[in-house]
Amino acid sequence: MEKKINYAMVGLFVIVLGATWLAISLWLALGDFSTQYTTYHVYMDESVSGLYLEAPVKYRGVEIGKVKQIKLNPTVPDQVQLTLDVDPEVRIKEDTIAVLSVQGMTGIAFVDLTGGSLGSPLLEAKDDQFYPVIQSGPSFFSRLDMSGTKLVANLNVLANALAEVLDAEGTQALRETLVNINKITSAFANRQAEMEQGIVSASEFLENGAVASGQFSSLLSQLDATAKSFEDMAATLSKTGENVNRYVANSGAGVQQFSRQTLPELGALISELRRLADTLQGIGQNLEDDPRVLIYGRDLEVPGPGE
Repeated sequence: MEKKINYAMVGLFVIVLGATWLAISLWLALGDFSTQYTTYHVYMDESVSGLYLEAPVKYRGVEIGKVKQIKLNPTVPDQVQLTLDVDPEVRIKEDTIAVLSVQGMTGIAFVDLTGGSLGSPLLEAKDDQFYPVIQSGPSFFSRLDMSGTKLVANLNVLANALAEVLDAEGTQALRETLVNINKITSAFANRQAEMEQGIVSASEFLENGAVASGQFSSLLSQLDATAKSFEDMAATLSKTGENVNRYVANSGAGVQQFSRQTLPELGALISELRRLADTLQGIGQNLEDDPRVLIYGRDLEVPGPGE
């Protein structure tokens, strides 16, 4: 007994399957039709090798759109015109810059948008523009190429300058300079021991100077104390003389004769003691003002200006 085949169901299944396949193909080829984009133009002055249709457009690393069209600029043939579809929620400002970047080491290029300060106005199409135009900037490879070209040009200039300097006369002068430098370094090397001894001697001199300074301060203190002692002694002898004078005036002839013979000598001794005390004070003052007097004496030359 033959089975009945429902051709209507088979046809309906084929139609549904075909429509599904067609919808998926269109969605993969053209994208989501429900998404609305804002279109912009970018004009590149460099090669866009590696950039393809549907390549991502990113802003600070976030994908915000895609490349819709790549072609030469009809008005400027050496420029490449890129048409970008960007998410309308992303505000493109007038100072936004489009740069061609490469993702990793794969060589796949994409359009990277940078800039866009808060104070900048929104980018809009001018009177002669169909779409707003985003300004373009040089890519990393373009900047590297320009820097390399400038470096090579500078190296060429430097090589030419060296070639002009290092002629026969310049080479001879340079050779003589190197010979003189070699002689100077050899002289320093031969006198290394003397230089080391000089450094050691200077160090010892500074140490001895520090010790002498401490001893000199002690000497000044002792001189001040000695001068003070002589002053006290002179004052004491003076008071003693006055007391003796009063005693003589109140005593008899024998004592008066003693005072006429002895007291003048005692007065002279007191005067000498006073002068000695004044001299010691003067020596201490001079040593305090200029310690060199202890070594060189009084006849020192007056220092000149700046000495």
